[in-house]
Amino acid sequence: MFINRFSVSIVPVIGAFSGILLSSMAMATQNSDNQMLAKTGDIIQVRLDELHPTQVAVGKLQIAGDLDEYTTKPEKLFMDLCKVQGAGKLEQQTQSSSPEDPSSYRCSLPVGTDKSAMNTVDIGPGGKIYLTDGHHAFNSFWEASGGDVRLSVLVGDNLSHDAKGNPVTQAQFEQKMAELKHFLPIDAKGNAITFAQLPSSLGLKLFQDDPWRSMLYYLRGISYDKSDNNFDPKTGKPYPEVPFLEFYWGQLLNNKMNLSQYSLSELDGYIKALKDAAKIMIELPPDRLVGGSGKSAAELGKLDKIHKKKLKKLSEPDSKLARALAYQMSHQP
Repeated sequence: MFINRFSVSIVPVIGAFSGILLSSMAMATQNSDNQMLAKTGDIIQVRLDELHPTQVAVGKLQIAGDLDEYTTKPEKLFMDLCKVQGAGKLEQQTQSSSPEDPSSYRCSLPVGTDKSAMNTVDIGPGGKIYLTDGHHAFNSFWEASGGDVRLSVLVGDNLSHDAKGNPVTQAQFEQKMAELKHFLPIDAKGNAITFAQLPSSLGLKLFQDDPWRSMLYYLRGISYDKSDNNFDPKTGKPYPEVPFLEFYWGQLLNNKMNLSQYSLSELDGYIKALKDAAKIMIELPPDRLVGGSGKSAAELGKLDKIHKKKLKKLSEPDSKLARALAYQMSHQP
């Protein structure tokens, strides 16, 4: 689509002392030979080209915004790499740093310090690694630097064996992924898809573009937030995280809005669509079920009112949204 791979000279990593840091926290970092032994909550290091997607569509405008930042501020790539590895902020880099070599950059914290910031994977038959969160960030890393980027991820579920310890078949694994809702069984238009129709790897050319998903990225903090930022009034505890949360909101909005009525390639038109979508979301009853999630608007992070200040900031000529639109337009094939 709009992707030019470029050489950057920076990367976030734990540095030469990363092994010491990890061992000091007793982290169960696995290598490729024993990934099938990884348990929920373990941290494993992977290459991007080892990851198998669990959704067929992404919001390409969101990724355009990331790539614009990586082009104008190469250090932003390494800042993001530190963040998604739960390693805090970028602390040090050199002109020879690269995303392919985690020891070439240093983050402020050991990998896995903030597990809530990390992206999750499930382990499937034969130790294959399935990405269940982070398709946008990891596609941005891929487009910026290629599939050999190495980073650490959090194991969500190891589904390579059944409860008795027997290896599962691919069919059994796919059924379990569907039951857990760790596989998004729809395409960008809402049509049903099978597991076999998922992209074979990361890389934007293999993904469909879902404009609703991009809109939900820009609406976060304006009309909804992460599900675990809302509290269940019955328990007083945060709602659990919901995989593919934005896509469920997109399903709801798709039934209530016609995007062909908006000029989504222009900032004013995009802001108008965001305003209309935010109004629909805010006015939903908290107990209204959203899309195919089986969960309520409150469980999916609905806010009580529109955050007008954040929405106004997006409408500024040099906002992240404005720059993403410009980048996307200039990198169209």
